[in-house]
Amino acid sequence: MSEHLIEYVARDRTGITAVVTTTSVIDVDTVIKHIHAGHAGYYVAADSWKRTPVRSLSFLGGAYLFANWDGSKRNMLHDLAFRAPTRSIETKPVARRPRFSRVLDAILGRRRSHRR
Repeated sequence: MSEHLIEYVARDRTGITAVVTTTSVIDVDTVIKHIHAGHAGYYVAADSWKRTPVRSLSFLGGAYLFANWDGSKRNMLHDLAFRAPTRSIETKPVARRPRFSRVLDAILGRRRSHRR
């Protein structure tokens, strides 16, 4: 049986969709099939000295991958999710006329050209 180190996981709003190993990217359904059939084993290296096996757990709607290296009941495999880089966007405040002035213009039916 071959063993694969999982470095990252890809996920969306439904959960983990793929795993990134040292050699390839594999969809989660294939990983679950490999684990159930005993063809391959998957593990994560939480620390340089500790290997944690990845298990496939079944529930009513199907199966999911689970790994836990700190003894809690939380699925820590989600901690390996790739975080997309983010950037901030500068927003400029919009210059608005006072509300009273807009209401008065609407009542009197006046249209003003914007002065800048």
